[in-house]
Amino acid sequence: MLGGTGTIVLDASSVWGYAASIPPARQAALASPCSFEELVALAIADISNVRARVEPGRDRGLEHCLQPVFSFELRSTGDRLFNGPYGYRAQYLHGPSQGLAANATLILALTPRLLAAVDSTLEPKFSRVDPCVSLRAVSAKFWIQEIPSLLVSPSEDLQVQPWLAEAQRGVQLARWGVCAPEVTRFDIKGALLDPYANEVVPSRKVARHYDIHHYGFS
Repeated sequence: MLGGTGTIVLDASSVWGYAASIPPARQAALASPCSFEELVALAIADISNVRARVEPGRDRGLEHCLQPVFSFELRSTGDRLFNGPYGYRAQYLHGPSQGLAANATLILALTPRLLAAVDSTLEPKFSRVDPCVSLRAVSAKFWIQEIPSLLVSPSEDLQVQPWLAEAQRGVQLARWGVCAPEVTRFDIKGALLDPYANEVVPSRKVARHYDIHHYGFS
């Protein structure tokens, strides 16, 4: 529901709004009523330019693990999906568990399009990792392609009170969380798998769903 002050009431305790840095026309587009499931359906039709690759773990001790990474565009739905009151981050605002469920729903829905981009002749490392297992794992995740300008100079675009309070307190994740970049490029990163196909989660990502819930970013 759109309130008189430009805020969208999610439930009795959560409010999602926009600062003046977001133009009125964009605010209206973002606030267009839509369920998360409807946004997922739109994303299935919208996804384009899918690219698949395999990357090793970056954290110390996990360099022997591999994960498939899929980069793609959501030109029409990406902004609503990431920055809208019914989108991906909004699900985490409702609760960490709801965010995890939404993450799994989105990845499952896009998996056929992602797998269609896998070509082991171009990326031989796909013979060493099972993308289906990796995408079904709990730690597989959807996120924007993080651009340097977003991380260096985040703007204060979202008036989501829990995140805004943490940003004003100086929490860096929240400073990024209240930023609403108008992005179209996204990644889905499958879970890191060890050589025996066991899921391995870097320690800094164990609480990812809580980070997004509390700060809007991870």
